[in-house]
Amino acid sequence: MENKNVFENENVKLRLIDLEYDYKQKFASINASEVKEAKADFEADVRRIYKEETRHDLPENTKIEIYTSSELVNQNTSIESSTRESGYDGTAIHIIDKKKHIDQLHIISEGSADNKDWSYNFFGLFLGIDHSQYEATKEFTKKAKKAAGDSEDLKTFALGHSLANNNQVMVQLINGDYDEVYGVNGAQVNIDQLLETDESLYRYVIRKFSYKYEDIDSIPPEKLKKEIQKYYEDKGVTANITQRISKDDPLYGVSGKADFITFGDVKMADTNTSVKGIRNIMDGIPDEDVRSMQEYLQKYKDDYEKDGLNGFVKAASGIDIELIEKVKHTDGVLAKASVVYENFDDVKQMYGRIKEQLPAFLGFLHTLLGNSGPIVDQLAENGYIDDTQKKVIKKELSNLNASMKGIELQYDDFIDHLKHGQFTQALNDVGKIVEYVKSMISSFETLDTETKDALKLIVDGHSIVQMLNALSKEKGFSYKGSDIYFTGKGGLGETIKVNISSAVRIYQNGMKIVEDMEDAISAYQKVFRQEIDEEFIDKKQAIITSIQHMEENPSHYAFDLQFRLAAGFSHTFDKLEKISVHESFHTGALPANDGIVAELKKQTSEKKNFIKNIRESIEKLFEKEEMISQLFDFQP
Repeated sequence: MENKNVFENENVKLRLIDLEYDYKQKFASINASEVKEAKADFEADVRRIYKEETRHDLPENTKIEIYTSSELVNQNTSIESSTRESGYDGTAIHIIDKKKHIDQLHIISEGSADNKDWSYNFFGLFLGIDHSQYEATKEFTKKAKKAAGDSEDLKTFALGHSLANNNQVMVQLINGDYDEVYGVNGAQVNIDQLLETDESLYRYVIRKFSYKYEDIDSIPPEKLKKEIQKYYEDKGVTANITQRISKDDPLYGVSGKADFITFGDVKMADTNTSVKGIRNIMDGIPDEDVRSMQEYLQKYKDDYEKDGLNGFVKAASGIDIELIEKVKHTDGVLAKASVVYENFDDVKQMYGRIKEQLPAFLGFLHTLLGNSGPIVDQLAENGYIDDTQKKVIKKELSNLNASMKGIELQYDDFIDHLKHGQFTQALNDVGKIVEYVKSMISSFETLDTETKDALKLIVDGHSIVQMLNALSKEKGFSYKGSDIYFTGKGGLGETIKVNISSAVRIYQNGMKIVEDMEDAISAYQKVFRQEIDEEFIDKKQAIITSIQHMEENPSHYAFDLQFRLAAGFSHTFDKLEKISVHESFHTGALPANDGIVAELKKQTSEKKNFIKNIRESIEKLFEKEEMISQLFDFQP
């Protein structure tokens, strides 16, 4: 049999990618027994998902091995710390069936599941300045292949969502490590990211354009993009890349900007027909504005990662907000002067930074806010916010603009005071600027509240489950979490949605409990029979045997102490001619065991019938779906 992708069914791919998120914490455990148990559970879920989607079991002789990035990368001290601490998580499924010549490694890389990943999404992808998770993906692929034997027959398949798609596509483009790559709602590859990471590409671009352009930055972006695409196509590493993308996915929305390149066969889907996605919103922002913001933000990546928005504002504006607040909240003129004197060098340096950096910061805000009005209008047009929210948002944007203008006016006063050596007045100017900044932060907090629902809708477009539901809506089933739901009609024609995965778990776990109860009842009966009934019979028989021996052989007991005592010592030499025993066997009061067992069996039978009725009701509701019965009987 050809070593064909066992998980070629797209729903299987999507559900396995989604499943991997559920095991992140379990696989990260340092307790070996917990990891072993998690791997067994993961394998069972893999087999269940395959059964639910394909209506078939994985071949009986198929062996599955699970490898985790926690074991192969994160806990491997021989790997560079930047790679180990990149935030990357992945799981590899090694499938072996020697009889059918199957030897496959399916590497599932996690996407944007936590804040660290989203921070990377912003600075690593939008800004194109980080490749740590690419290195981790490459390292995990290498280690997993080695663990799987890395034979010539081994086929390696990459599956990933969100940021993971960026990582696996990068590994494929640069290293060609995979036989197939499948990504869903993936972060696309950035030109700067490729040029920084792939030295061969960088040298190729330099050779290709050096005759005409002074440096890479002077090459027209579209021309550069086309040449990079051609380079990798000629290299033969793009034909086996497949991407499934939702029109509502926010990463798709931004992928038309910041010099992203989308590789492979792209299949689009509309996962939420009530909204229109954000692609046309992002496309409405001029490219030069995107690039100017991109270049500006690159300078302050570390400050934002370290201290958040305050860290970014402090670094970008040059203002030491904490120092200004300290001066402001010190009572008395002399005390304030003392604080300034004690921190004079810091104040002086801050003046220099403000003079140099604040104009660029204001320019950045102008660009950002200058595009905000059309964005808000389009958010409303695309169904993400209602008219009330739109009004509140526009009000806060107006407040932000007012604060920005206030900063600009105060900055002019600040420069004028510096020119005339009026340092105290300049410090007062900075204090007023800080108040405007705090007002801006307050407006941003209000905007955050008003846009939460919109952001949730936007982020939902990134969901794997939403993609699964969109691809399966015509088939009569849907998904939530890692479970599959079937939809049927009740007796009155009403629509009934049933969580089949949960129903199967209830049935199988319930039947297991009933079986355990039946085993316990059988064990109880066995113990009662052995310890009470059989023991009594055995001991009774032993006594009867002894009695018979005594009655048949009285002379043997002539000198037995108990008989001598009974006869008295005056008859020491009398002959014992006969022993006659009058036996009577009694036991203590015992429970009515037959009644107890009957009651236990009755209760067990009722529970079993109840569980069976659940199954039968669901099977009746979906009587045309033969697979339902198979799922109830499925054992991973």
